[in-house]
Amino acid sequence: MINRIIGFFLVLITAFSGLFSVYSPGSEIEFRAEYPAGERDMAKYRGIYTYVDNLGGVPSLFVNGEPFPAAAYMTYLEEYNNYDLFAGCGYNLFSVPVLFSGRWISSTELFKPFHGGIFDDKTAPDFSSLDSSIERILAACPDAYIFPRVNMSMPLWWIEENLGCTDGTGVRESLFSSEYRETAADMLRRVIRHINGSAYASHIAGYQLAGGNTEEWFHFDMNAGCCENAEDEFNAYLKKHYPDCGFSGLPDLPLLKGKGTYHKDEHLARYLEFASNAVADDICYFSSVAKEETGRNLVVGTFYGYSLEVTVPLHGTHSLRTLLDCDDIDFICSPNSYIGTRNMDYDWTEMYPADSVRLHGKLCMQECDIRTHLTKLLSEAAPEYDEGGNLNAEVWHPLENKEQSVSMIRKSFSRQLIRGNGFWWFDMWGGWYNDPGIISDMGSMRDILSASLSREDRASKAETAVFADESMYKYVTDCSLRNAAHYMRAQLGFMGTPYDIYDVSDFEAVYGRYKAIIFLSELKTQSMKRALEICKEKKIKYISVSGSKKEYSAKELRAYCESRGVHIYCDSDDVFYIGGGYFALHSGEGGVRAVRFERDVSFRELLSDDPLTGRGKTAEITLKPNETKLFEIIQ
Repeated sequence: MINRIIGFFLVLITAFSGLFSVYSPGSEIEFRAEYPAGERDMAKYRGIYTYVDNLGGVPSLFVNGEPFPAAAYMTYLEEYNNYDLFAGCGYNLFSVPVLFSGRWISSTELFKPFHGGIFDDKTAPDFSSLDSSIERILAACPDAYIFPRVNMSMPLWWIEENLGCTDGTGVRESLFSSEYRETAADMLRRVIRHINGSAYASHIAGYQLAGGNTEEWFHFDMNAGCCENAEDEFNAYLKKHYPDCGFSGLPDLPLLKGKGTYHKDEHLARYLEFASNAVADDICYFSSVAKEETGRNLVVGTFYGYSLEVTVPLHGTHSLRTLLDCDDIDFICSPNSYIGTRNMDYDWTEMYPADSVRLHGKLCMQECDIRTHLTKLLSEAAPEYDEGGNLNAEVWHPLENKEQSVSMIRKSFSRQLIRGNGFWWFDMWGGWYNDPGIISDMGSMRDILSASLSREDRASKAETAVFADESMYKYVTDCSLRNAAHYMRAQLGFMGTPYDIYDVSDFEAVYGRYKAIIFLSELKTQSMKRALEICKEKKIKYISVSGSKKEYSAKELRAYCESRGVHIYCDSDDVFYIGGGYFALHSGEGGVRAVRFERDVSFRELLSDDPLTGRGKTAEITLKPNETKLFEIIQ
């Protein structure tokens, strides 16, 4: 009996030493967890597994088999965090920055991270900042789930040993470099294995993979990585994908700034395609590494696909299709749109064609980096990090008062709720939301989001479909036409009826669901040609931007939609959302606004001490200038 007891404890000691061991760089022994019989992966063994699945018609986050409200909090300046305030009002999902290196996050604004990177010292990776960041969150919220935002930017020693391209801060890694891909993948494995062997492993809910300029996978030089060191990689791409094209060498990028509407230089188009595809391929590869290291049992996502916001084809963000076809990616992120430099009147949409993301079963995650009246310039909040005042542009300035702050937060939340998005409040320098009224709102909004997950039908009810075309940008030289997709979203947001927005490559799969079709491009790319052929075959009346008609007003869009039998809820050129059992209205001018439903409904105002309630086919709502109001449709 004694021998059996000793043997039993020896088994336990062996199992636990394997579970909590930490990967040692340079060790020949690869980290592997030991599992009881029947367990298939390390994530479940550590007490957590997460995934994205359909819930009421919308891809949604699940944690340990249950729907989970994907509302999180994050700050860059961790020493000024408000983890305790958000935990106190019900949040238990957080994100945290994890850095391979301490090099510039933004090569355009000269913005450095706030602590050193794990791999800054070539000889001795230092995980202490990662551990302390996680432990700081758990001290404020012991039951927290955390998805690290892993910045995969290379340390200086690596740059000195490898080829790269020059940006505003010196030489940086080329995102299409095979050396970068393999080294970054190895570093990612080391980080995840360290986390797998940590005491906090059961709190890690997934990974957001970030890299390139501003962590959003833009080429660091913002010029398609076009330098001498790109030539070999580009030629290899041509040989693989276009073996008979007869091209080689680097193209003439200034053609993009030439006269006319389009260029016809296929060599240039191929390079721009390469510049985006290489980045997307990187992300897919890194995602496969993250999936493998987590037993394929934690969600993985990334910033990418900003075809509605970043219309210059030099950034590398126009290969979303590659990510949508990648099974290793569960969610796609972007900040709220900066359209009109965050004009308070506008609808702050996703930067990517969100309904293509949803169509392919992936969760839309929004970074709600909303400036408030409490926001300070970084040079004031933490001058040691911005002594030169590089981040002093208008977009970094605070709002005028608390009322504006509350309204902008509510407007953004209403969009995420009604569209079925996940999101995180990005308190960049800390303290932006540190107001009792705002924190109370934050708690109420999380409760609303949580309750919405129990609704049987959360799918969009839009009768209008809008189609962008990421493949067109590599041919367009006319800046105003290129930006049509960007600026048209302001007018689309004022139509007074919801719309879904896709990349045109998904046209054939979805067009039959809609009464009205709007194209944000006229260029006859392969996907656009097919869409127009279908419209001709089916006698579909559509409208499209063009060289002669680069923008439609909200009034024109509304008239077209109405002519196609689309129901118009509101005709006052205000931001209006409806879906999933809720509706919201935001007015820049304010005043009495009418919302007309298709049938009698009962409704109740949310986030109000004196809520408006009613029943009927029309709701009359009084708003102050720049006010947002959110309502629940009771039945």
